[in-house]
This record gives sequence, C-alpha cells and structure tokens, in this order.
Amino acid sequence: MPGSSTDLHAAAAATEPLGRIAGLLAHLRIRTRIGALMLLAALVAALLAAMGIRGLAASKESLRVVYEDRMEPVRSLSQISHLMLANQLQMQLALARANPQGGIVRLERISAWQAAEQIEQNVAAIDELWHGYLAASRSAAEQALAQQFGARRGRYLREAVAPALAALRGLDYPGTQRLAANAHMLYEQAYPDIQTLVSLQFDQAQAAYRAGVQRYERTGWLALVSLLAAMAVLGRLGQLLIRSIAQPLQQVIALCQRIAAGRLDNPIAVRGRDEISEVFRALRTMQKQLGDSARAIHQLAYFDPLTELPNRTQLRQHMQRALEGRGSPRHGALLLVDLDNFKTINDTLGHEVGDQHLQHVARHLREAVGGHALVARLGGDEFVVLADALHADEVQAQEQARALALQVLTAAARPVRLAGRTLLTSASLGVCLFRPGMGSAKDLLKRADTAMYQAKAAGRNAYRFYDPVLQAQLEARTALEAALRGAIAAQQLALHYQVQVDAQRQPVGVEALLRWHHPHHGPVSPAQFIPIAEDSELILELGDWVLDAACAQLRAWADMPHMSALTASVNVSARQFAHPHFVEQVQAALARMGARADLLILELTETMVLQDVADTVRKMQALRRLGVRFALDDFGTGYSSLSQLQRLPLHQLKIDRSFIQDMGVQANDTVIVQTIVGMARNLGLDVVAEGVETDAQRQALVQLQCPGFQGYLFGAPQTAQALQAVLGGPGVAPRRTLSVAYPLSDSMQEKTA
Repeated sequence: MPGSSTDLHAAAAATEPLGRIAGLLAHLRIRTRIGALMLLAALVAALLAAMGIRGLAASKESLRVVYEDRMEPVRSLSQISHLMLANQLQMQLALARANPQGGIVRLERISAWQAAEQIEQNVAAIDELWHGYLAASRSAAEQALAQQFGARRGRYLREAVAPALAALRGLDYPGTQRLAANAHMLYEQAYPDIQTLVSLQFDQAQAAYRAGVQRYERTGWLALVSLLAAMAVLGRLGQLLIRSIAQPLQQVIALCQRIAAGRLDNPIAVRGRDEISEVFRALRTMQKQLGDSARAIHQLAYFDPLTELPNRTQLRQHMQRALEGRGSPRHGALLLVDLDNFKTINDTLGHEVGDQHLQHVARHLREAVGGHALVARLGGDEFVVLADALHADEVQAQEQARALALQVLTAAARPVRLAGRTLLTSASLGVCLFRPGMGSAKDLLKRADTAMYQAKAAGRNAYRFYDPVLQAQLEARTALEAALRGAIAAQQLALHYQVQVDAQRQPVGVEALLRWHHPHHGPVSPAQFIPIAEDSELILELGDWVLDAACAQLRAWADMPHMSALTASVNVSARQFAHPHFVEQVQAALARMGARADLLILELTETMVLQDVADTVRKMQALRRLGVRFALDDFGTGYSSLSQLQRLPLHQLKIDRSFIQDMGVQANDTVIVQTIVGMARNLGLDVVAEGVETDAQRQALVQLQCPGFQGYLFGAPQTAQALQAVLGGPGVAPRRTLSVAYPLSDSMQEKTA
C-alpha cells in the first residue's frame, strides 16, 4: 500500500503541470490556440521540406553525373561505331550497283558518288563526336584506352576510308572492293576498344549512382527521425488543445441532443466571450427559432396557407378516425365541394382576386357548418365538408346530409365584393354517406368525386348523392377502355361485311363493320367501344388498323375474278381526318398493302367537313389526285349547303337510315329522299340508301330512281370468306364497283348494332 500511495502522488505531480497548461490555454480563443499549433506545424513542415529538398538535390546531382558525365560519352561512342559500320554499307551498296562493260566491271557513277559523299559526311561526324569525347576529363585507364582507339581510328581513315573515297570517285570496282574488305578488318580491330570504353563508362556511372543512393538514404533517415520527434511534440500540444475544447463541446453535444429530442425549453447560460460561448449563445437563439418554426411547420403540415382551413393531410386523419369509428353506430357524410366556373374569375380578374375569393368562400363555409362538421380545402377550388356524427338511421342521416348540402350551396352562392365588383358563384356537391368500416379514405373521396361530376352534368349549382350503379358503369367503362387498348395486339378485332346492291338487286358493294370479340366477355357491341375510342386517342390507332385491314382485303380480292372489281369505302373519324399527316397515312397504307387507290372510298360526315372547309378540300384534293374517292355519310342529318357540296370533290352521297325507315309513314321523309336523289343526279354523284329492311322500302326507292341500296333486306354483315362464297355463287356477277365502310364515328354506331 505505501508503494501505491507513492505512485498516485507521482502521477498527480506529473499531471499538475499539464492541468496548468490546459487552464492557460482556456484563456485564449480557440482560433489563437489552433493558429499557434498550426504555425508550429508549419515550421516543422518547412524544416522537413528543406531536408527533403536537400536530399532530392543530392539525388539529382547523382543522376546528372550519371547522365551527362557517363551516358553522353556512351552515346557518342555508339554513334562512332554505327557511322564506321555505315561507311562499309555505303561501299557495299556502290559495289552492288556496278555495271559490267565489255568484260570490265565498273561502278555506277551516281551511286558511287552518292556513297562517297555520304562517307565523307560520316567521317566528319566521326571526327566531331571523337573530339567532343576527348574534350571531357578522363581517368588514366580511360585515357589510355582512348589513345589506343584514336590510333586505330587514324589508321582506319588513312588506310581504308581515304583510298576508298578515291576509288569510288574513280569508279574503280576492284579497288573499292579491296578497300571495303580492308575497312571491315580495321573496324573489327577497333570495335573491342569501343566496347571497352562503353563498359568503363557504365562502371563509372554505377559507382556514381551508388554514391547518390547512399546520400539519399542518409537524408531519409535524418528526415524520419525529425518527423517522429515533431509528431511527438505536436501530439502533446494537440492533446492539451483538445482538452481545452472537448469539455465545453461535450456540454454543447448534450444540449443539442436534448434539442433534437424535441425539448425546446432548455436553460442555456452563456459565460465568457470565446467561441464556445458564442456557440452557446447561438444555441439559445436557435432553440427559440426552432420553437417558432415547429409551430409554423405544424401549421403548414396540417392547414392550408391560403384559407387557413385544414388541408388534405389533416382531412385524411379525420377521415381515418371517422372510418375506424371505435364501435360507433352513427353515420358520416363526406361532401366534396367544387366551385363552378372558378377558372373564369382567375382568367378575367387575375389569380390574386381568385385567391381572395377562395378565402371568402372558406370563411362562408366555415360559418355555415359551425362546429358540427370539419371544413377542409382539398386543393385548387375544391373543398371538403366532413360530418362524422350523423344519425344512426340511414334515412335520417341522409336527410341531415341533404340539409348540410343545402347549407353549403347557400354559403358558396353568397355574393362577394372584390375588385370593385360583386362576384356571384355557385358550387357542385358530391355527397357520400358512410359508416365506420366502409372502405378507405381514398374510396370515400373517389365516390364523392363521382357524385360531384354527376351534379356538374346536371347543370351545376346542385348536389348529388353517390350512386353505386353509376360508379359500376364508370368502372366498367374504364375496364373496357383498358381491354380495348390491347385488342389490336391480341388480334381480337375483325371486319365484317354487308352487301350493297343496285336497283336490279345485283351486288354492287359492301360495307365493312368493325367487330370486337373479347376472349372473356365475348362480342362487344361497337355502340359500347366506339364512343370510348373517340373520347381518347385510341380512335387513331383503330382508324389506322381498319384502313390497313380494308386495303389488305382489297389486295386479296384483286386475285379473285368475282371480287376484283369491288371498291372499299372507309368511314373516317373526325380525329383521324384532322390529323396533319392523314394524307400521308392513307398513301402509306395503300402502298404497304399493295391496294389500288381507285378502289378505295373514304366516307366523311357533314359535321366533319364543315369544321374546316378549306383544310377538308385540300386533303380531299390531294387524295383525289392519287385516285381515292370520297362519300358523304349520313347525308341529310347535317347542315351542309349546296354551295359547300359543290366545293367538295365527292363521289357518293349516303342517305341516312332515319329517312328510309319512315318512308311511306311520313310524307316529308319521302320528299327529302326524292330531293337528295335528284340533287345527286344533277351534281353527277352516286347515291346509296342505308337501312333498307323491307321490300316496300326498296320499291319506294326504286320509284324515286335511287341507284344503290344497303340493309338487312339484302344480307346481314358477314365475314370476308362468307361474303366471297355468296358473291361467287351462280348467277352473281358484279357489274359495278362496291363500297366498303366501317363504323368509327357516332353516325355509324347504330349501323353496327
């Protein structure tokens, strides 16, 4: 125990100076403490950098010695060796190009003189390299070897090169041959001296490199020792600096953790004027601002900033609690309120006035329902009124919801004075009754939305209760549209054909009707899916498919003698005809399927051609130049005039079935048909009467000199194969062109039933 006590006293004595140093540092600002430590670190770094630079300089000097003093002579000696060898090659080239003349072989003049000139240049280069080599200081051994090689070089020049130059210029073939051999012998004698000099240079370079490496290693060890010492000193100082900062920071961290946990009532005392004190001061300010922000965030998260009503998020929470019910037998009602023609206020008076109007409406709604229901803003000009405490009896709850709806309509219709004028608005309401456990909040909003659109369809400024039957119809329509989108790819569509005849009951054409056979639902009436297609972009895809199918059928019939004279009339929808590339699409379909353009007739309605007469005429004329012809479908039901008909390059008029069915019953219909037939005859147009179902109707049309007929009297719609069998029977011979159409517009829906 005495020994332990002594150790504790020694440790306390050792740490006491450190504590005093830490206390002294605490009186300095943190930036001063860190700055002093960084300055010391910079001095140490500068010292280490200087030592490193010195070591690098020594290494650089070693490399310079290796390169300049040793490698340069090696390169010079190698070039001398190569030039001596090049002289021999020049002689051999001159000898190889010699020409025998009269039994005497002489050198070719140009090649010999070129060789002599090149050898002289090589000799000059050898002299320059050798004198450069001798200019540097050399050791005794290297000097002796250099003198020996110099003597051999002189002999090489005197005994071989100089005579060889004379022989080359004299075109002396034997002399050049002898001197070339002599030059090769002298080169072989001098080459070992060159190699010895090169090896000596490499030995000296290696010695210089070893000396540089030793100097570099000494510098590295010195730098390492200095670095370790500096790290120890800086680490000790850093420990003291950390101690002076860590304790206040721990207090800051604890305070931040309490604030992060949502405790915004922490007492924060600020002592001193250093950076830590500034942090405490900033935390105190931040805590106050966070409290204000938390209240503002709650307001933004659950309330609409414009009207200060509960927003969609808070509404869903109230709806969820109402649907859970906790065993309550009471009914609830959700009223979806949509302002009528609110866009007009925004467009005419500006969005600022529109926002002010929404604020007034919100206040009126809140005053109307009082504390009996929740009023929330769903977004835009839509509001929701949620009443979750109606009567348990459904009939009485419905009466309460109806009374609440009337209150809301009255509140929405209250006049508002804005921008110097009185604004009178109305609203359309969708009401959905519910009980706890009946669906989700999403289902309630969806049902109320459906009912609200029923109110708008009824003329606005009204309310409607949710109707499950209508909802089922909407869902069925949505499902049918989804199935229709894949019908083409699934090859569920087909064309059926109904025959057309002339006054002698001879077949003169067919009308193709679009049919859809769903694999699960069976045949789907065109009266169901055509309106769905026309309300979306599907009508364009269907139009392209039918156009391709009709052209493909024309091409198939072209190889059948009893069908080759038939034409195909294709009824075009308004969207399809209005497409900017409609002309190109028709032309591409004809080319793609290989059908004749003069066998294709496109049917248009009166309403369609009157929308933009100039564009209609332009497209019709462009296709007419290709050979395509046009028919005006359901003629007599629109508002076209004779002057407009004269502008259109038409081929045929089709009398609407409504006039045919009442012939003989209403005299006006007979007069109308007679007028249409006479007018068409005067204009040079063909006529087809649709919907002929009795022989009496046919006889009446014959008396009016109508040339063409179509209807169940002559045949029901059938497949192409069945039609081919009928028209290919005995006694059947088409005398004129036929027309084929399919229902792709409202005017054709009755024909497809």
